Amino acid sequence: MARRPTRPGDRRTARPAAARPPAPAQRPADRRWLLLLAGGALLLAAAFVVGWPAAHGDWLWDDDTSITANATTRGSYSFRDFWVRPNGPDYFPLTATAFWAEWHLFGMEVTGYHVVNIALHALSGLLLWRLLAEMRLPGAWFAAMLFVVHPLCVESVAWISELKNTLAQPLFLTAALHAVRADRRDASRPTADDGLALGWFLLSMFAKTSVVMFPVVMLLHAWWRRGTVRPRDVVRAAPFFLVSLVLGLVTIQFQHGKAIGEERIPVGGPASRLALAGMAVVFYLSKILLPVGLLPIYPRWEVEPPRAWQYIPWVAMAGLATWAWTRRATWGRHVIFAFGFFFLTVLPVLGFITISYMRITWVADHFVYLPMISILALVAAVAGGWYAGLPADRRAPALAAAAIVVAALGASAYRYSGVWRNERELWTHTLVGNPDAWQAHNRLGAVLVNAGDVEGAHEHFVASSRLRPDLGETHNNHGQTLMLKGRLPEAITAFERAKEASPQIHVIWINLANAYAAVNRPADAERVLRELLDREPGLLPARARRADMLAMLDRYEEAAAQYRMVIEQAPPGSALAPVWNNRGVCLVRLGRLEEALECFRRSLKIQPGFADAQKNLDALEPKKAAPSSPPR
Repeated sequence: MARRPTRPGDRRTARPAAARPPAPAQRPADRRWLLLLAGGALLLAAAFVVGWPAAHGDWLWDDDTSITANATTRGSYSFRDFWVRPNGPDYFPLTATAFWAEWHLFGMEVTGYHVVNIALHALSGLLLWRLLAEMRLPGAWFAAMLFVVHPLCVESVAWISELKNTLAQPLFLTAALHAVRADRRDASRPTADDGLALGWFLLSMFAKTSVVMFPVVMLLHAWWRRGTVRPRDVVRAAPFFLVSLVLGLVTIQFQHGKAIGEERIPVGGPASRLALAGMAVVFYLSKILLPVGLLPIYPRWEVEPPRAWQYIPWVAMAGLATWAWTRRATWGRHVIFAFGFFFLTVLPVLGFITISYMRITWVADHFVYLPMISILALVAAVAGGWYAGLPADRRAPALAAAAIVVAALGASAYRYSGVWRNERELWTHTLVGNPDAWQAHNRLGAVLVNAGDVEGAHEHFVASSRLRPDLGETHNNHGQTLMLKGRLPEAITAFERAKEASPQIHVIWINLANAYAAVNRPADAERVLRELLDREPGLLPARARRADMLAMLDRYEEAAAQYRMVIEQAPPGSALAPVWNNRGVCLVRLGRLEEALECFRRSLKIQPGFADAQKNLDALEPKKAAPSSPPR
């Protein structure tokens, strides 16, 4: 019998299907979390895929200064050495601390360092996604993915020494996230987000002071949200300005006092710097939008004197800014914010302030690791807004196009990461695109010398000294290959040129003295070393080598005194076995045999089995005879 249909008046009414609770897997909140997890996993996977080709490579340029040859990094941790009086060319104490921790975790195994860099890069992508979502910008995840796979980021991620970039970036983004939240609350008194923003910003400055423009960006963000900058916004940014001012001045002092020192960097006057800055802005924007032809060292433009056409970028930027300002009530506001963020954050490296990297080139990919995020965010926001307005049947092709863009960028970044595996590949790639890169010739020459290819190294050192005749290091390297080739008079000439160009580089003086000694001119060698010690009395390697030359000149009393000074002034644990042995030889020549015996014994105590000391001790103990000849 058929059941009668339920009527509106019946007490037994049917529950509408829509009123039934959905299955747990279909709840919007659960689905949102699944999408978030999937999006985060994709960002993490993409970062490791594009960065992995460099993960099993070698140490690169400057990695020795930062880690492998850095006694502070490899020693016991000292708050004073890292935070109060660091010895490095920059004041980046948090980065230096991170290098110390990495060294004590990974030692000489480079893969661990690369994994840390890649993980921090992925974290920056996740935080960028969160920040843009907090700002309610469309295409937030797409912008983060563009950043993660962008080839322009490879230099910062694949180069271990650029940990300062990959560490400062997530700290900066976290500070920005809290600053955005504080600005949205707009409380009359400081909130927890204000304090957290200041704390994270301070940490990012300790990692790398290139984030110095953060407080100005805060004011730009306030204008972007409300169309004006109020006194309250300035007060909120005041502590950030104080941090920027103090640490910015410290950075300038380190750059000019340590990184640059006595070297002259040919940047030019204000007119040249203005032309350089405008061209650099256009160069960086072009590489962000079309990342092809990337190089570790780009060709330098001639801006001394500047030509009229080199100021065109400033005219173009002024025109764009004026056009956007007239439309600031609509889309112009977003364009001004994006390009304003880019310009402010790239400003410290545009050449108005001299930095040590300008001795090599004017522009570098790692300089835009932070500034590029606003341009990518603008591109993604435009794409996201356009996508939201598409009818449903046209969204699939749009998603496919976006996927193709991401895949193309990722493939390019993957290939470029492979270039950063080792210095031979890195500098060979550089010289294909920039044959006049003197530093590439210099570094590749060093690689070839270590590989035993003296002839190949010599060609590159000749090129580097021709391209930068004003630098002592190029002539010094040229002189070293001349020594290896047995062309000693030419080596002496090269070292003399090196000393004249860069008298502050101590090793050049010592190499020149060694070249004089090799042609049996110990008096000239001793003179060079004496002049060096007049400049740097505490330079113990030079003092020990001068003692060797004095012994060659049969000036044993002076030589013994110099050896004694080295022994007394050397830090504990120094390798002094040869110094004790050589002092003993001089004492024998002076007839002070008991003192000589003690010297040979001290030498053997430091280095058991040291052949020269053992031979001298054996010859002296039973016979009290003169040991082997003084050091040559």
